[in-house]
Amino acid sequence: MRCLHTGRGVRRLLPLLLLAACADQAAEATADLPLGDVEGDTKADGNGWGSALDCKAIPDLPALVAPTITVSLNGLTLHLTDAATGYDKVFPIGPGRIDQTDTDPEYGESLTYRPIIDHGTGDFAITPSSSVPCKTWWTDPDTGAKSPVFAGLPFMSWSGNYAIHGPIDNFRAPNGGTLRRGFVSHGCVRMEAADILEVYARVHTVARVPVHVQREPERLADGTTVDIPAKWIGSRCSADADCAFANGYCATNPVSGAGFCSAHCTSTCADKTGYPTTTCVPDPTNAAAGMCVPRALDQDYACRPFGDMAPQTVTRFHATSTASVCLPKSPGWIGDHCSSNADCTMGTTCAGATATTRGVCTQACTAICPDEPGFAETTCVSAPSLAAGGSCLRKCTASSNASECAADQTCTTAPRLTMGTRSVCMPRSAGLH
Repeated sequence: MRCLHTGRGVRRLLPLLLLAACADQAAEATADLPLGDVEGDTKADGNGWGSALDCKAIPDLPALVAPTITVSLNGLTLHLTDAATGYDKVFPIGPGRIDQTDTDPEYGESLTYRPIIDHGTGDFAITPSSSVPCKTWWTDPDTGAKSPVFAGLPFMSWSGNYAIHGPIDNFRAPNGGTLRRGFVSHGCVRMEAADILEVYARVHTVARVPVHVQREPERLADGTTVDIPAKWIGSRCSADADCAFANGYCATNPVSGAGFCSAHCTSTCADKTGYPTTTCVPDPTNAAAGMCVPRALDQDYACRPFGDMAPQTVTRFHATSTASVCLPKSPGWIGDHCSSNADCTMGTTCAGATATTRGVCTQACTAICPDEPGFAETTCVSAPSLAAGGSCLRKCTASSNASECAADQTCTTAPRLTMGTRSVCMPRSAGLH
């Protein structure tokens, strides 16, 4: 292993990096997960491994006192906070691809969701013994072949072999590679090289860093959805100023009433490295205008990172060819927005909708309700404002600021038809009476 460094701070880092090489070897003694999607050849060529064998310098940053990490799979975010110092920063991530094998326990979920299923909790931790500042080699669990895809960047395990690490793609690059923000890994959480270096620098001295992993986009106590500041096409927004890129503006999603970033177009749209490609299509609210939307790809599987959107095949703007893109549409499952029964699918119907308010897709029940892979669990409760008898609604968790609910819904305690109560997502205008 080569450890090459230049510039200020080299002497201070040498002892740490010598330890890193030993720690890296120790980390490699455990079994590796498969990699998932990879951009770039994982075999050596005439140029060797490039910079992949160089341990990347850990930046000299103030350590946090009591850091906590929240990972949102559908939100594609890692949120690092520290109440003691006021530090608060959101990073983009590339979690596990969506499992499409219907016999797997995590079918329909990101592969990163598997530890939640196995342990029955979304709460984990990073400790100094589960982290290394410099990991390089990955061993293919099927063939035993080795490649230095971890590129000399930190590797922080939060549940066995499930870890937070570098971007993998283009791992030979001097900076450690390039992140694809989307469902791409085999279960680990990928980060930009500079971001994983910052996170490690700020938390590696802490004895235990709580890590909470959840399916839904993280939400703050005031209802704000957590996301990185640099919005891109498809991102949630509240004003045009949020979409600070060429021709960007904040379009309104008629399904939810929330905003999403788009761009005005006449034929083509710009793409951004690491994000799904985009396409110019007719604006559903104004067929004479073109708007840029994300393509529906495995990277943004079923348009999950974009609230109240679903894949639709449409003709491109000012063209004859078609494309599968993410456009406003209710997924149609229990708890989703609706304005009529036509918005609801899989045996659900629309309840609580009026000419001025959105309803919620639900299903009549007497005791139990069905669950759908990739969606929040449901429960059977009494909600007379929606329907007589029992109604299937989404469960919600107050400790996560009801991230299972839509922004215009509230997490409310409702009586079950059998016994006890449950916290469920209800339209704010409906209430329980």
